[in-house]
Amino acid sequence: MASALRSVLITLVLLFPTAGLAHESTIVEACTKLVHDYAYSRDHDDPEGYANVFANNGVFLFRGQRFEGRAAIRKRMLDSGGQTTRHVMSNVRVTVETPEKARVVSYVTVTIATATELPIQTSGATALGEYHDVCAKTTEGWKIQKRQFVDVFTFGD
Repeated sequence: MASALRSVLITLVLLFPTAGLAHESTIVEACTKLVHDYAYSRDHDDPEGYANVFANNGVFLFRGQRFEGRAAIRKRMLDSGGQTTRHVMSNVRVTVETPEKARVVSYVTVTIATATELPIQTSGATALGEYHDVCAKTTEGWKIQKRQFVDVFTFGD
């Protein structure tokens, strides 16, 4: 009896960390997908997709401006119409804090042009920076609760 109980306890102890790691990898995958969905939506003129990576009351901080809520975030994209952009995302690092919250830092290289006919000749990147995100598990799944753009390099004309 004691031997069977000991075996069950050992099995539970061994499985518990593994279950935690599996849960963590699901969170990392969901948050990484948000990073890429944001860039793809922005670059392919999809204001709904762009806004919907954020929580309903999500916040986007960009160069001193604050956009709060999906409607404001959607409007930000609509107001920058007529541009061709590319957000090249890299070095996505997700830190899971709780089963409902994670922090993400990702690097972004941005190129923006006013031309729309491809291919576009450009002199290079417009900015290279980082997004600092807080992601939260919501009733709609994982969403960006707060995103802040941090300039690292800027490029003049």
